[in-house]
Amino acid sequence: MHDLVRKSLAGSERLGTVRDRSVGADPDLDISGWLRALRDIPTGAVTEGDFRAWLEGPVRRFFAFEKFFGAYGYLSGGRAHMRSTVSSGHGPEFLASRAAAVDVKARPCVEWWLSHRRGMVLDKTMATDAAGARIALSEIEIDDLDRYALGALAQTGVIDPFANTGLHLGFSGVPRNRLDRTLAALELITPVVHALYFRTRAVAPTAVQLDALTDRQRDLADLAALGLTDKAIAARLGISENTVGNHFRAIFAKLGVRKRSQLVALMR
Repeated sequence: MHDLVRKSLAGSERLGTVRDRSVGADPDLDISGWLRALRDIPTGAVTEGDFRAWLEGPVRRFFAFEKFFGAYGYLSGGRAHMRSTVSSGHGPEFLASRAAAVDVKARPCVEWWLSHRRGMVLDKTMATDAAGARIALSEIEIDDLDRYALGALAQTGVIDPFANTGLHLGFSGVPRNRLDRTLAALELITPVVHALYFRTRAVAPTAVQLDALTDRQRDLADLAALGLTDKAIAARLGISENTVGNHFRAIFAKLGVRKRSQLVALMR
């Protein structure tokens, strides 16, 4: 907890940089509100419920939002693959629509974020990042905002360039009238949300081992981790069950496991 607080306080001291950006003048953040949120960070063993309660309570009082969706995953073959997710406020239809892997080129805002590592706010047909850059949304991104009534969506995350993994965060329903304040607050909360999320689960240590897999093998491993049977995986990927079995034998050999349950445990 103390490390999280120190890092966040260091971020507060950098707000002068934010004030000079073209998205606005003084963000006028409620720093005392953020300090209260930091004091309320869960200690000890942190569950996903603890993480969600902290977001829905102390964080929301500092950074107004309606819904949250976070996804941890990796990049491979021009696609972003989800390994685990956490959400607050989203309904089952939205959650079911989140694909296990997405084409980065089909989502310009994700592609921009991966290249520039700056938070942004998506609103209607355009996104604006913390440096004032404007990015046109794709039809897929526009449809997401409309179909699920997301409103203005603040999007950011943290990338580990060595493991080619990262945590992507989306806060929907953020205020439209103070873009500068929203982006400055997003910059403050992102590293703390990222660090606290990883206290709820141990996902990073397997990243290097999984790099040995091909894109297709990683697809199968992800689907196995979601609980799909060989038959369901074959139907999802448009291949035969025999091919699925061959892929899993190759995966087991590369990762040094003998059965599906060991693979799933490794993925988690």
